[in-house]
Amino acid sequence: MTGLTKVVEAADRLEQAVLRLEAALERRDGGGNRDAERALAEARAQCAALARTTQTVALRLDRAINRLDRVLEE
Repeated sequence: MTGLTKVVEAADRLEQAVLRLEAALERRDGGGNRDAERALAEARAQCAALARTTQTVALRLDRAINRLDRVLEE
């Protein structure tokens, strides 16, 4: 399993966890649940960070592949 695959899978798992947290918050009764809201905010932040990392890795891989293609064409 490549590093990028692991990052993508981790991002998918985190996104699913965020969705579960959001659903739990929607189902809760009218009482406040600061712990769940804080956990959701942290999960969203981690998801955003993973998305940025995935984007960076994808761009670097694309550049490396393009360089290899150019070298192979010579």
